[in-house]
Amino acid sequence: MPRIPFQKPKRIEWEILSDQYGRLVAEPFEKGYALSVGSSLRRTLLAIVPGAAVSWVRIDGVKSAEAKIPGVKEGTVDVLLNLKKLAIQVPSNEPKVLRLDVTGPKTVTGADVPETDVEVVNPAVHLFTIESATRVAIELGVGIGRGYEAVDRATTATPAGALAIDAAYSPITRVAYNVEMSRLGKITDYEKLVLEVWTNGSVSPDDALTRASTYLKEHFRPLASAAPPEDEEAEGADGEAFLREALAKPLEELELPARAINALKNAELNLVVDLVQKSEADLAHVKNLGDKSIDEIKTALAALGLSLGMRIDPNVLGALGRGVVR
Repeated sequence: MPRIPFQKPKRIEWEILSDQYGRLVAEPFEKGYALSVGSSLRRTLLAIVPGAAVSWVRIDGVKSAEAKIPGVKEGTVDVLLNLKKLAIQVPSNEPKVLRLDVTGPKTVTGADVPETDVEVVNPAVHLFTIESATRVAIELGVGIGRGYEAVDRATTATPAGALAIDAAYSPITRVAYNVEMSRLGKITDYEKLVLEVWTNGSVSPDDALTRASTYLKEHFRPLASAAPPEDEEAEGADGEAFLREALAKPLEELELPARAINALKNAELNLVVDLVQKSEADLAHVKNLGDKSIDEIKTALAALGLSLGMRIDPNVLGALGRGVVR
């Protein structure tokens, strides 16, 4: 049974991409699928991408969060909340213990945290203020994990004398997606997915998306592997046969007006395989072929699961008696 063409995204592009923000556009999707993909990616990005975070703090001379840190302007709870804001990258992906030892008067920021085998991505973040000539020594326990881990659900033990804090391991700070209408030729009911990703800088948006997509792929792979190998081979053979059959069609079999067919044939394009290897810019130079006709051609090709600008396997071209069109 021939495989029925199913539209998958042909344009996947980062419109904006920086260290901490990215805006991705992917289109076209079959109706309803942009929403499914966007929702799945958002959930996976927020929960699965691993990161590092401060999970416990040990302050010399302080035994509880209610006690005051000598010489420090802020309360201990505020200091702990500020330490949670540290965005840390650990190349080895192993837990680390960092020691912050400073003497005032001084405004302490992320830049004062020693970067031994780690990188503080947001060195400008404010931690606390020492108002007098006082020495403050703090140990920071940096853990590796995923998502958000509350103190009462911590998977690692807190050292004696340390204060456990909620750990925000995920390097993804926010994910938003939107579904818009997309057009392919005359077909206007396709969808476009606009995905926005914000990170703390320890991972780039494109790297985070690659990881999330890989996780999703690995979750679906066991379901796909349930099919018997011979069925998978048969499906692949049917798909290749369908492709060859579609490419071998004369242009007269496409749902195009005679005007467009004649213009293409005058340009020595006789089969579908000749046409799909041409880009839209190439067709714009074909005599008597206007923008309306090009839209009609794209719509006719989409009905076969094909598009302009395709790169065809040389083996398929050879079987059709064609070389690569340049």
